[in-house]
Amino acid sequence: MNLVLEKVQPNSALGKTASVDLFDASGMLLLQKGQLITEGIKVRLKKREVYILHNQRNVSFSEAQKVKTFPKDVYIKLVGSLWSIYHDAKLVKPEQIQKTVILVETILEELQTQKFYLDFNVIRLDMEKFKQHDYSTFVHVVNVALLTALTGIWMGYKENSLKYLTLGALLHDLGKLQIPREILNKPGSLTDEEFKIIRKHTFLGEKMLKNSRLSSSVLAMVREHHERWNGKGYPLGLYGKSIHINAQIVAVADVYEALTADRPYRKGLPPYHALEMIISWSGIDFNPKVVQAFRESLILYPENAIVTLNTGEVGVVVAVPTQMPTRPLVRILFDSNGRFLNRETYVDLLQELTRFIGRIEFKEDG
Repeated sequence: MNLVLEKVQPNSALGKTASVDLFDASGMLLLQKGQLITEGIKVRLKKREVYILHNQRNVSFSEAQKVKTFPKDVYIKLVGSLWSIYHDAKLVKPEQIQKTVILVETILEELQTQKFYLDFNVIRLDMEKFKQHDYSTFVHVVNVALLTALTGIWMGYKENSLKYLTLGALLHDLGKLQIPREILNKPGSLTDEEFKIIRKHTFLGEKMLKNSRLSSSVLAMVREHHERWNGKGYPLGLYGKSIHINAQIVAVADVYEALTADRPYRKGLPPYHALEMIISWSGIDFNPKVVQAFRESLILYPENAIVTLNTGEVGVVVAVPTQMPTRPLVRILFDSNGRFLNRETYVDLLQELTRFIGRIEFKEDG
């Protein structure tokens, strides 16, 4: 493995074409060789650290990790319990918070004892189990809480701080229970007026918790999880470090979960694609340090995962670049015509930039 990203100062002359491929720090292609440099591209490049691929030093790879899927019975219990506590809540009472803390402890007990593969289209519960209820908000917040807790663990949060972080993640979208269901579940684009109504859920959630005696950090997560690093979020237009760090963490998890979730009008994105989008918004929408921790806490390609490339080739991930986990080394088992390959054949997605993983299938042993 002899490819590495080397930082450069791009000569982004307007109206010229790029002389080399340009990448961001994660290995995501920003500008392809030969592409015309427009005004918009020039502005974006000035905002980013830009790299070229160099082949003088070694890239660090790690083996795909042996993991399990998150226990489905625990997952279903978390969603069902959260629904039973809050589905008809108007003002949250301290006893409801106490019940939620028990769910927090369940999440942390699981995540701190075992590494899990969190592909939510694998562990998402059977729709029929809750068909009489509108549980989508509760599925979302449980998924976000799992991702948030993982990030907090990776960032070195201590026990109490981690509990508050996870609790805030479970409560971050509570205000959506006050939003009309027909707007929340609308299968198409929202009107400007509907979007204004949706935006109220941050303050509505904070209002629901006013009698709960919660810490300021939890309330900040409820109020600020749609604020953005560049100041273009809502409801207050906060920017940078003026946004509570816990709200910065849950914001990344919230967007990632939304990208990977199926919607009535679209399929969820594959995890690697969603992560690439999150990385591309680092330093713009999100704190780069939080994005880095989020990226490193995720296991995108577990051991024994079967992947299908956009070319139709099928293989297994054997190694993952530590700095560019969305571009792993894949051993090809079947070619694009479905023929089994007797000889060992590998594709390094760091080099083969026109190839990418289109689908992941993971079944744990046993």
